[in-house]
Amino acid sequence: MYPRIFGYGGLQSPRGRSMRFIKAVGSPREERFVKPEIAAEIVSSLKQAGVDFVATLTEANLHELVMLLGEEPGLQHVPVTREEEGIGICAGAYLGGKKPAMVMMNAGFLLTTNALATVCLHPGIPILLLIGHSGGVGEINPSHGTVGMLTEPVLQALQIVYEKIGRKDEIAPTISDCQTLARSSRRPVAVVLNKEALR
Repeated sequence: MYPRIFGYGGLQSPRGRSMRFIKAVGSPREERFVKPEIAAEIVSSLKQAGVDFVATLTEANLHELVMLLGEEPGLQHVPVTREEEGIGICAGAYLGGKKPAMVMMNAGFLLTTNALATVCLHPGIPILLLIGHSGGVGEINPSHGTVGMLTEPVLQALQIVYEKIGRKDEIAPTISDCQTLARSSRRPVAVVLNKEALR
């Protein structure tokens, strides 16, 4: 049985990825949510790339994707309470023979820098990072704008190779290529999902 996950709208079951959650967050921001067809494409692309373990933190923008990951029988899904916790769990999964990915928004990515540096980059542990990007052009939330401005410089400072996705048709090949590099280089590699790719 899939565990109930805490989100901004309260405890949610994977069968209840419903309007109740969206209404709890607020109707003015409904357009920020991942479309079901985009979420399905990401899940399918992860499986095709060989990913078999995914850690996520429930976040309003990624809610549909997180719910689908929890329902996918071909993936072991572990919900976490903090993003840096997810990095450690993914590292342990890799040492146990899994091919892990971590799904988070860019604000959460900024919290993972110490874990990435000490747990992954130094010992050489590959994790595919899927980072939803907020704070780009058209962003109305000033704090998100700051986070968006810092995301790529922090990836570069950590020397993490990354690719940006802006269209649905880029999802599968980009995830596949980034996972290939992560495995061959034994380093984290990031896929940055811009708003055009998520909605």
